[in-house]
Amino acid sequence: MFKDQTKTGRIVNAREASESQECSQTSNVARFQNHIYISGRMKDRLNELREFARLHNPEFSDSEEDENSPRDILFYETDYALETLHKDIQTIRTENDLLKEDVKRLKKQNSRFLTSMRRLSSIKRDTNGIARDIKARGESIHRKLQIMRDFSEDAITKYGIMSVIARVAKNHYVDLMHAFQEAMFEYNATEMNQRENCKIRIQRQLEIMGKDVSGNQIEEMIEQGKWDVFSENLLSDVKGARSALNEIETRHKELVKLESRIKEVHELFLQVALLVEEQADTFDVIEINMQNVEDYVGDAKEQVKKALEYRRKHPLRTILCCCISCCRR
Repeated sequence: MFKDQTKTGRIVNAREASESQECSQTSNVARFQNHIYISGRMKDRLNELREFARLHNPEFSDSEEDENSPRDILFYETDYALETLHKDIQTIRTENDLLKEDVKRLKKQNSRFLTSMRRLSSIKRDTNGIARDIKARGESIHRKLQIMRDFSEDAITKYGIMSVIARVAKNHYVDLMHAFQEAMFEYNATEMNQRENCKIRIQRQLEIMGKDVSGNQIEEMIEQGKWDVFSENLLSDVKGARSALNEIETRHKELVKLESRIKEVHELFLQVALLVEEQADTFDVIEINMQNVEDYVGDAKEQVKKALEYRRKHPLRTILCCCISCCRR
């Protein structure tokens, strides 16, 4: 009896302890909710957390609360510098693309100068305008690249050679400078090509006038500007020069017609060759089919011969022949 009462007391005490623990947990939850929610809204406890950290952690520094700390200032400066650098990079890249387009326009205009039947003065005026635009744009890009180079050197000195802003500035400067050099080299090649074409035209005109001049002599005359040497006895030779020019034009027309005929014949042979090449597989298939047909015909003949022989030697045929002969008797 005493043992039962003791056991019952233990159960009651355990039940009371669990109930008290649940009540304490419920009160803690309610206290937590009261601290967090006020009037149905969430409370900003950042200041409380900072105060708690300051009380329990002596190493906690108030500098983290300072918005003007050196680290925050550095981040702000680098972010602003990166944003400005990005805009400058996009501007220079766009200018490089426009410069390449201008060089292409100049190259196209130079080709028109050699082949067009329009007045050369208008073509020359357009070419000079494009060349002026290229020069102005190239000088502008060069100035901006120099500014970027100085910025890159300053970034290396201020933030270090391994900093993000220094590496971004250096890499993009090298890339943009390389693109600018390619565009200017292409422009120089275009101008030199046009110069050579002009020298060739001058040499041809002089040959028509009966003056044999080498390329070096033309180069020297271009540098010195001494073209009056060809005006000597020009009036006396103008009739012969005109006759020579007419003869050259006549021969040129004949050569053009002959070249056109040869081109037409060549295109015809080329088309035939292409057709033969395209139909080569078909020709091979036809040849193989013909060979197979010959083989099949030979096999069919052999089969017919065997069938005729089997027909003559068939036993039923022999019996029928004997019966028919007996019936006739």
